Amino acid sequence: MKSEFSNILIYGLGLMGASLSLALKKKGISARVTGVVSSSKSKAKGESLKSADMILTSEEFRSSNNWKNYDFIIFGVPVDLTAGLISELPTDFSGMITDLGSAKKEIVQAVETRFPNAHNYVSSHPMCGSEESGLEFANASLYEGRLCILTSPKNAKPEIKDRLQNFWRLVGSETIEIPAEEHDSILSYLSHTPHILSSIMADWAANQKTVKRYTDLSPIPLNGGGFRDMTRIAGSNPKMWAAIFGSNRNEIYKSLLDYRDRLDFILEKLNPKNALDPKEWEQFMETSRRSRDYILKNQDDSKKR
Repeated sequence: MKSEFSNILIYGLGLMGASLSLALKKKGISARVTGVVSSSKSKAKGESLKSADMILTSEEFRSSNNWKNYDFIIFGVPVDLTAGLISELPTDFSGMITDLGSAKKEIVQAVETRFPNAHNYVSSHPMCGSEESGLEFANASLYEGRLCILTSPKNAKPEIKDRLQNFWRLVGSETIEIPAEEHDSILSYLSHTPHILSSIMADWAANQKTVKRYTDLSPIPLNGGGFRDMTRIAGSNPKMWAAIFGSNRNEIYKSLLDYRDRLDFILEKLNPKNALDPKEWEQFMETSRRSRDYILKNQDDSKKR
């Protein structure tokens, strides 16, 4: 398939970046894809897996620092590194630029600082991924049937958003535009804080003395399905998530305060000093089920199509 781009740079060829590279090849898009990785070891692995047409280490790329060789730049590195790289971009860059970051305010601020006039940068957040990390877990179908949030910094050229929407449609994603502050608030509830709670739960259970003792004695895993499902994402990439927590700390803090209020309410209901009404618990579980169905309805519907 003919592409409007001839040379695409994916700076950060991890799970998301490598999956995007493979998706472009799967769709038959003719552009040449160059991927940047952090080490020689990752370069060798990427080359063996054919993760991109050309793979460079960050040191190799930065020794030339020739951003203008590419007509589309995609940053697939943690948020803090993305913000730093934006400051190195040529201010007269004529190609299109985006990123795959999970927090937007820091990135948008970096873009608006670097490009005070009309520019070609619109940020992306594909709502997909895995608890696994690394290019060896890349999946060419990762973006199919998923949502990609677009966030336009000030002075972004309107046509860039349109072109970016077309690009994401090519790899199978639908798009919605959300401003940076609202994006980070939404994601604190739907992604970032759930990751923190998942990590707390894993550590909370693993350090309970009786749990530890019988986990060591049990011939097969002792955990129930609830623990397994709730802690799956606790195994996600620590470096990436540390950057997200730092970048979106204010919104995560506010959402955790809201969560604590609800937890305090439940604790009060469970207090042995208070009467326990089974009907209240039935109503609580029914309301929670409806809330989950409401939040996930678009995702569930997309799986049926």
